[in-house]
Amino acid sequence: MYPIKVSVIVPVYNVEKYLNECLGSLAHQTLNEIEIIVVNDGTKDNSQTIIDQYVEKYPNKFVSLIKENGGLGDARNYGIPYAKGEYIGFIDSDDVVDITMFEKLFLSALENDSDLVVCDLEYFYDNSNEKLYKQGFVAIDGVSMTKSLFLSPLFAWNKLYRRSLFIESGLKYPLGLWYEDIPVSVPFFTMAKKISVVNESLVHYRQRTTSIMGSLDNPKTNDIFRIMELCTKYFEENNLFETYYYELEFLTIEQLMLNGGFRFLLSKHQATSLSKSISILNTKFPNWRENPYLINLPKKYQIYIRHMNVSLIQPLSFYLKLKEYFNNQN
Repeated sequence: MYPIKVSVIVPVYNVEKYLNECLGSLAHQTLNEIEIIVVNDGTKDNSQTIIDQYVEKYPNKFVSLIKENGGLGDARNYGIPYAKGEYIGFIDSDDVVDITMFEKLFLSALENDSDLVVCDLEYFYDNSNEKLYKQGFVAIDGVSMTKSLFLSPLFAWNKLYRRSLFIESGLKYPLGLWYEDIPVSVPFFTMAKKISVVNESLVHYRQRTTSIMGSLDNPKTNDIFRIMELCTKYFEENNLFETYYYELEFLTIEQLMLNGGFRFLLSKHQATSLSKSISILNTKFPNWRENPYLINLPKKYQIYIRHMNVSLIQPLSFYLKLKEYFNNQN
């Protein structure tokens, strides 16, 4: 058995419907020196039976770990100490990867001596044939790769991390919170001395309404406030707040006013959470409406950010819900 090059950690919780497709795409990776660490996070369905089948069929490739339920972040943290590879990757158990993914990411890491490798991704939907391509790295003219990553997708699973740096940094995914990728991915960006990009869509990101991110009215959507606190705390404690001020400001705008903001506006009970978003931005970033990266957003979002205030929350919430209702009727 050759030394492991890449360890892939796969948290599993109640995904028996999709797990075989995910693990199958990992079993057939063209990179031979790979291990897949499957973490059963207290699943209540038959997922472990499927995991056992892969361990039996590929005993030198699959590792099965079982723990009490603690959530996605806890499952990732649990798997990291077992990883033997030079690099670590994370894949969610309802997604599918290209069979060449980890070979291509590892070869890029090897060629460039990278601490971090990023690839593109593709959204796909259970109930339609629609697919949406998304760049994993969005280059900004005149801006370093590190800072440009702040404006790129923050997912854990379209990346390859140098294991030694990940462990030495002490980074851990927060427990019991949604959006747990952010306070790990963003600090790692600042630690990575060399970053490389594979401009291919190698991860297929399943969109399903039953996923934890699929419910607008779940109170866990408010976790974004705690997540951004954790993220900001890292920059303040490591004297990086000023260095990455505009990037962190944009990231906070994106999460509290766009991603989180529209969830709040469309929810039944949480539109007032947007007023909290505005208050946080006014306090932490007084001139946030003039952030230099806003120009990279679609014009309608620029207008929304520059003019949105507390008095407009209820009217805009009503308009968006009405629009959503009529869209669903067609």
